[in-house]
Formats: sequence, C-alpha cells, structure tokens
Amino acid sequence: MVYAENWSQPSIFELARSGNFQALNYWIDSLLRPEGIYARVEQAQAGCVQILVEFQREFATDTTLLGSTLREGLVKFICHQLWRLNSPAVEGVRIQARLAGEPDILWKQSVRIVTPANRQRRRYNISLLGIDWVKFKTYRALLLVGSALASFVLGCWVTYHEAMVTRLVSPAAQQPQALIVSGPAPKRADTVKAALEVVPVVQKKQVLNPYDPTVTLMFGGNVNLSDALGESAGNDYHWAFANMDEYRQADVAMVNLENPLTRSTLSLGKKQLNFKADPESVKVLTAGGVDIVNLANNHTMDYEEPGLVETINTLDNAGIGHLGAGRDIKEARRPDIIEVKGQRIAYLGYYDTDLHAADYGKAGTNPRRNNRVAEDIKALRGQVDWIVVNYHWGVELADYPGDWQIDLARFTIDQGADLVVGHHPHVLQGAEIYKGKPIVYSLGNFIFGGNARSDYDTAVLKVSLKERNMKVEFLPVEVKKFQPKVVKGANGDRILKHVDRISSIFDKPMGPQIVLEAPVSGVSAQKTPNSQSPGVARSGMNQPQPKFSVPEGATKMPLQEQPQPTPTLPALPTAPKPSDNSSFFQNGTEPAAESSPPSSQDLPPRIYRGQRQKPSREADPFTKEPFIKEPFIQLPSPNSGTVLSPQSYVPPTQAPSFKVALKEQTPTKPIALPELVAEIG
Repeated sequence: MVYAENWSQPSIFELARSGNFQALNYWIDSLLRPEGIYARVEQAQAGCVQILVEFQREFATDTTLLGSTLREGLVKFICHQLWRLNSPAVEGVRIQARLAGEPDILWKQSVRIVTPANRQRRRYNISLLGIDWVKFKTYRALLLVGSALASFVLGCWVTYHEAMVTRLVSPAAQQPQALIVSGPAPKRADTVKAALEVVPVVQKKQVLNPYDPTVTLMFGGNVNLSDALGESAGNDYHWAFANMDEYRQADVAMVNLENPLTRSTLSLGKKQLNFKADPESVKVLTAGGVDIVNLANNHTMDYEEPGLVETINTLDNAGIGHLGAGRDIKEARRPDIIEVKGQRIAYLGYYDTDLHAADYGKAGTNPRRNNRVAEDIKALRGQVDWIVVNYHWGVELADYPGDWQIDLARFTIDQGADLVVGHHPHVLQGAEIYKGKPIVYSLGNFIFGGNARSDYDTAVLKVSLKERNMKVEFLPVEVKKFQPKVVKGANGDRILKHVDRISSIFDKPMGPQIVLEAPVSGVSAQKTPNSQSPGVARSGMNQPQPKFSVPEGATKMPLQEQPQPTPTLPALPTAPKPSDNSSFFQNGTEPAAESSPPSSQDLPPRIYRGQRQKPSREADPFTKEPFIKEPFIQLPSPNSGTVLSPQSYVPPTQAPSFKVALKEQTPTKPIALPELVAEIG
C-alpha cells in the first residue's frame, strides 16, 4: 500500500520540524527502538531539545561500552538526525543516559546544532536589532519636524521595513507547507487484518460509564455450568453471578468456558469426564455480564464437532464472543477484536496440546505452536491498542507453573502481547511482571459445577486501561455453594497473601495491585472530542498528569512497548507520562559551544551476548507431569547460559534485540562517568 501526502494530515517528520515536541519524541524514539535503546524527549527549553536515553541493564558492568562506544556513536547519531530535521526551533540538544529503571545518570552531554534554518533565524534577529535602533532614531527625529514632513518620512520607512522583512525571509519558508487543521482524529477501519483473514471489529457501546475514559477488563478462571451447579441453581439463571456485581460493571468480562452448550449425545467415549450443559444455560453468562469466553480447552470437544458447532451458534445468538475453537483452523485461530471507548483490544486463545486440534476442513481447538503465536501477535500489533493472550496449560492442582510455561509466557510478551492469562490447573498460581507486562499463570476455578467441591477460595483479575497505561489488580473471591463473591477484610487478605506467597518464586512478582506506565505507542487510540488533534502544537501546553492514582501498598513499574511499524502518515501519539520528579533534567539546559553537521550518522553496531540455537518448526505437545505442590523451577539469569529443557520454547530469531529491563530489587552501583561537553563538527 502506498500512502500519498495530503494537506490535512502532516507526517511525523513535518510535525517535528514545526517544533511539536510530541512528534519529535515519537520520531527519535522510533529510530532508536530497533537497536534496543529507548528515548524520551521533553519540550525544548531556550531552543535546547532534552533527551533521556535508557540502556539495557545487562551492560551495567561494561563501563567501556557505556562510556565510550555507545556514547560517542549515539550522540553523533542523534545530532545528525536533529540536523536533518533543519528546524528553526532546535538550536541544541542535551542528552542524558542511564540504565533502565535506575535513577542515576551515567553520563550527559550538550551539543549546539547549527542548521541552515536556525542560522538564517539568527541573521534575521540580528538584522531586526539593527532595524529597531534605526526605528528609534527615526521616531526621535519625527518629533523635531513638522507634520507634513513627518508623514512623508513615515511612509518611506514603512515601505522600506516591509521590503527588508520580505528579503530576510528564508527561501524554505516560502515553499508550500502542509496545512495543519484542528478536528477529530481520522476514523479507524472497521476491520483488522489477522494472520489468516480479515476480522471485523466489534463495537462495544453498551457500558456502565460511557463518559469515563477508563476501560475495565475482567478475567475469571474455569467456568463449568453442568452437574452440581444445575442442582443448586435450578432454572434461576441469575443465581450463579448474583453476588458478582464487579463482572456486570466491567466494560469487557471474560471467562474460560469448560463445557459445551449442547443437547448432543455423541460424546467422546474414551474420556472419563464429558461435560455439557443445556444451551439455555448460556443465560447464566449473559446475566453475569460475561462478554467473551475462551473455548481453547480440554472439554470443548467433549461432544465432538456437533457439540462445538451448537456451542458456537448458542454463543453467537446470545451475543457472547468466543475464541480458541472453530469449525476449521481459520475460525479456531480467529481473534476477537473489541473496541470500547475508543480503545481496541485483541483477544487470542490457545490450548497447549494437539489433541482435538482444528485443521483445514476439521473442527477443533486452536493448538499452541510458537510460530503461530508469533504470527498472530505480529499481524495484530500495529492495528490494535492492546493484545491479550489466553493459554489453557499446566498441571492440574499444581501451585506453580512449569519452567516451559514461564518460557512460553515470556516468549509471548517478547512477540508483542500486553497481557498473558492462564487457566486449567483448577487452583491459583503465581503472577509476575516481565518487561513491564503482567503474566498471570492460572486464575483457578471460578464457577465450576463439574466438581462436587462447592466451597473454595479463588481470585479474579481486574485490568484498567487509560490511554497507554494499565492498572492490574487481583480481587479476592470466596465461593460458597458455587456462588462467588469478592471479599474484603481478613478473608480477602488471606487470599491475597496466598497469591503473594506463590508469586514469590519470580524475580519480579506481581503484587495484588500494580500500575504499569507505558511510553509512547506507535498505535494511536481514538481521540476524544476534547483532545488535541494531531499536528496542533500549543505553546505552554500542560504536561500530561498521571493516569491512575497508585493505592497505598501498590507498586508502580514502567510498561515496556514492543517496536511498532511506522507508517508514512501516522497519527500523532500521546505524550509520554512524566515521572514523579516532574522532569528528568535538572539545571543547566543551555547547550554548549556551536558545531557543524556531525560527520557520522551510524549507530554503534549491535553487540550480542550469546547466540541462540535455531528454533524447531513446532513445539512439543503438552504432556502431563506428576502432582506438584512446591516450587520446582529456578529461574535462570539472562547470562547464565542455562540449557533449555525439551519443553522450553526456542525464540524464532537468532539475533535478539536489546530490550529495556525493569529495575532490579537490589540496586546496582551507579557508574561514575564524567560529564562531557563537546562540539560535534
């Protein structure tokens, strides 16, 4: 597809040249992200652009690399890009560098950038100073002469002044410029191109608080509407979710449905447990506020293809979305795309086994294969705002995930997912933060009528989205006679402490509440009517304020973004959120001595810390392991060279890009490097 420039939508480069620091932030950051270096640009002060760059923490011990090789090449590269910009608003750059998540500055450098545009501006300003002095002398003389002569002299002066201004205007300013107009952001397409097909976007307009920009998502574990639940609730379809107002209040609520909704009698004879519920039971889900269900699990095919087809038709008629199973592989892999309050969310679901796997012309579930997971995520990444991946995996009744699950979850985040949610073990498992993204390994049972046990503790996951910020929290739930209810006080604390305990095996465990901050995204969310339209730069514009208030006891971490494809005419993304210190630059914003264009525009070469082995075509199928009640894995460090297990994933690339790691719990000693002020010429 070829994009043609038009007068109503300027490019990011043009916006950056006009002095829009948000566009400049996006442009510089997009150039550095492929190399694993992340940049944040603050609004220019006295013509000096201020840039904070962050390096991966694994280079903390390599002072030579950070202090010379990367520093010299990075400064030259940034200066060259600013010189190419040729903006009269940019007279210099002040660069500060640090390790990701560390407050200590490793080095800083200021450079004055001399471009044809700002050189001409200086000459014009100097000329105006001379003109002002002449004006003063002229006005003084007019006081001493008669009115007729004064009128003649004043007319000559006005004509001369207009001629001088016309002559001093830069020739570049006389060229046609893109017209920047205010107005609503362009409407996004109603479809999304997935890996196998074009998928329609479902517009979710019926929400509890349509004027609240925050989008709330709810995730529950296993739901089974058969057997004992029917005996307890009878025909009262509102009974099961009667005490779960949180689900009805969420904008999009999801569960893992562990039984077909069918009247079919054609069951899989080899299975010991074949679950099903009458199609009328779908009213339990609609009464509970469930909007979408995962069908990628081990009970979806209990009544073979007729049971699956009837389930899909029943859900469609009830207006409930579904994913992870279908009449063929195309339908089974099809994501659900939901747009609510201008935010577009993609849901994917996988069953970690090839049993009853869908294929071309064959109904079944969506099998987890690493190459397919990567294809599905990357196909969606540039078209949606958030990607949620569901996995039905693991060992039943195990309190901890296997090492292969941890590998798979982190691989999924590496491909561009924003959230990983797991289910199947029937009990809660731990959760962690990996590269600023949450991974919840198992949400346990939610409403599971397939078991005789009707009283148990569990939790649901609540996710709040606002612009490019995510707040994640566990809500403790007690289930009594298959009726769940969010609890507080001592009972709620007991459940949350259990989640903390089983999450402690991870380097960065996810607490009960956490706020994740995201930098600028390559995908722009739908603008609200009061938002500033792309390309409109306002002087004195207030910096964006924090999106979520952090509750007492909650932690706060940066949310890392994957590199985004940059179209020729992207919409202007939102500005990055400032830190609590309001500015990462302190005093001394004036640039150093003048310089000419940099001689080099190449970044330093990538440095690889090790070569990964070539990936296999498909991952090994899921196999059950013995009952587990204690942690059986030890997470390897990134540089340990640990050999992967047969069930571990192998990343699809041989050359990993550097990513920004999160702040370690044990702070590293800052690198003391002297500040350099140099001329680039």
